[in-house]
Amino acid sequence: MAEEALALGGPSPYGSIPVPPEPRKGLFGGSKPAPGPSPEMMGMTEQLNGIAARIRVSEERFNELRKKMNFIEQNMLANHKKLLGELKSSNEEIDETRHKLAEVEDRVITIIKELRLTARKTDMDVMRRYIEFWDPVKFVNGDQVEKIVKEILEEQGLLIKDSDQNI
Repeated sequence: MAEEALALGGPSPYGSIPVPPEPRKGLFGGSKPAPGPSPEMMGMTEQLNGIAARIRVSEERFNELRKKMNFIEQNMLANHKKLLGELKSSNEEIDETRHKLAEVEDRVITIIKELRLTARKTDMDVMRRYIEFWDPVKFVNGDQVEKIVKEILEEQGLLIKDSDQNI
């Protein structure tokens, strides 16, 4: 049956595309002019051309999308690399800040220890009272004491003026 369909120019068993019939000879022995494409063939050709055009458009869109994806991927990699560098720099700054903070804490502790060793206001008030009580301005040194003793002895006449010796 498939052979008859092929011989008669009917549908092909391989699909809906008809197989062209074999050329026939006319009444007078000459060949008939070749008939133009059938309307079914014209419709199928138009459909194939439409499908091919759609495929080309889809391929172009796909290629454009692939280019855009590559561009986006390169930008993402560049931004990732940049962010990693900034993150590393920030971590270094944080570490440096922590180190400086530790140094400041050590200095503050040292200052606190030194302040604990200094005299308090109450201690200074006690010292001022003692100094006011003793009044060291009235203290004399050894030379002044000798001079005063000599003057007193001379007044009493107990000191010999010719020599520096006492009686």
